[in-house]
Amino acid sequence: MGKKNNVMCDYLGKPEKFADFINGSLYEGKQVVKPDGVKVSPTVYAKEERVRDILRMVYREENYVLIGVENQNSVHYAMPVRCMEYDALEYKRQLKELREHNERTRKGGVMNGAEFLSGMKKEDRLHPVVTIVFYHGEEEYDGCRNLHDMLNFGKENEIFKQYITNYHINLVTLEALREKNFRTDVRELIGFMKRRRSKEELEEYCRENEERIRQMDEDTFDAVSVMINRPRFIKKKAVYREGGKVNMCKAMDDWEKELLQEGMEKGIERGIKVMILDNLEEGVSKEKILGKLQKHFGIDLDSAKECYARYAV
Repeated sequence: MGKKNNVMCDYLGKPEKFADFINGSLYEGKQVVKPDGVKVSPTVYAKEERVRDILRMVYREENYVLIGVENQNSVHYAMPVRCMEYDALEYKRQLKELREHNERTRKGGVMNGAEFLSGMKKEDRLHPVVTIVFYHGEEEYDGCRNLHDMLNFGKENEIFKQYITNYHINLVTLEALREKNFRTDVRELIGFMKRRRSKEELEEYCRENEERIRQMDEDTFDAVSVMINRPRFIKKKAVYREGGKVNMCKAMDDWEKELLQEGMEKGIERGIKVMILDNLEEGVSKEKILGKLQKHFGIDLDSAKECYARYAV
């Protein structure tokens, strides 16, 4: 798993962020999942050597459903099988726990043949499992979205298709998300990620949402910094901290200043190169060129010699 996926797993694994992500991505902002109803569930299936990204028990009154989120920064062409395996392993784990519970709690009696064979009583029920695939890569998702699309039926085997259960993945893509459906700082994370390819769009987004972006929580600031490819923002976080929040607007302003400085430095460097080459073409001596570099660019003799050595080829 890559760094960006690790960041998303840590971030969305928090109850408040998890609840907001599910509500915003699946229910258009309707508050179906409550943060205080989100509980951690094991993600490791040791025997099968499989590990989920995120799995949470989501309580609604006394019962719960298990919701998993698989974060993808790149397309996974076998995702239907991968998710189907995760869900099957979770049901298998529940069955094992149910069998062990029934064996511990039976009071001297025995289950009937079918119950003993199944490891569960007729009235027992498993908890539903839902797996969400959150694709936040920059390329369009062109992978299969259901099991049938992965199978090679061929014309001669289409007759069997109706008897093969088709497993569909619940795909959520970054571009399809609407920021207004989120209530926490997940909104800003989604907003920044959707505009990460354009510095101009990021600046406009900051201006339009300045009040919220000036008061970002620390987890969101860290996640945004990594997801827009500016992890060095995190090193200067103390400078941007204001009253328990972090001011991302200041970080963006510093980025703009850095770009301007880099542009100026590149412009100066190009000017030095042009002066050296033009003077060499005109037959100007090395000593005079070094003098001109010091005079026009305000550099010392050693720096002038370094530039001459670099470009006088």
